[in-house]
Amino acid sequence: MKKRYIFIITVLILGFIIFCYLIFYKPFGEHPRLGNLIQGSGIFVALLAAVIALSVADPRKKYIKTKIELSISKPSVHLKSNLPAELRNAYKEFPNSFKSYRVEFKMLNNSGFTLKKPTLTFKLPVQKQHPFQVGKNWIRTFNSNLFNSQNEMRLLDFADTRILSNSNLPYWNNKDEIVIWIRMCSSTTGAFVVEVSINSENAEGTTEKVKVNLQNLIAGLET
Repeated sequence: MKKRYIFIITVLILGFIIFCYLIFYKPFGEHPRLGNLIQGSGIFVALLAAVIALSVADPRKKYIKTKIELSISKPSVHLKSNLPAELRNAYKEFPNSFKSYRVEFKMLNNSGFTLKKPTLTFKLPVQKQHPFQVGKNWIRTFNSNLFNSQNEMRLLDFADTRILSNSNLPYWNNKDEIVIWIRMCSSTTGAFVVEVSINSENAEGTTEKVKVNLQNLIAGLET
């Protein structure tokens, strides 16, 4: 129940108590005390029922709360000398041999309720895309387990960012953890930000800016 309805009900109860006090100690009008009390009680019950009905028809909004932790795994080595010229230019700031890692976003549902049909969206810097061979062709991309369900997958490309979004989960239970991994290139450019948005059919969505420092994560992996 929303706070404003709790406040109105509290005021009604206090008003009814004051009314009963006045009826008992200070009778007024031509009607006897009992008649006034019955009449006032009827009005109070009608008003209380109306407020409760309004509160039921206007449910309190639910908000998504999550906890996100990062880790990395499964490094892959890439050689610029194996790439076609157009891709080598995209990695001109990288050494001839460089690595990419699975960056794992471990997300815990802390909302206090089950999310219905959650949508997970990641806004990624395009310079972190890794080279990937498809047949005889090479592309820059973000491999991810988000691609496990192609029917619910959405991709959007902008000048500096690529958005991956998927809504293949039917539900996400409270206190359940899911792990989404996205392969990204490692470089010495320091930390960067990934925007993670979570929405669902039964709650207001949330967006968190997750700071990713691959060098720190790599150091933790190697120790």
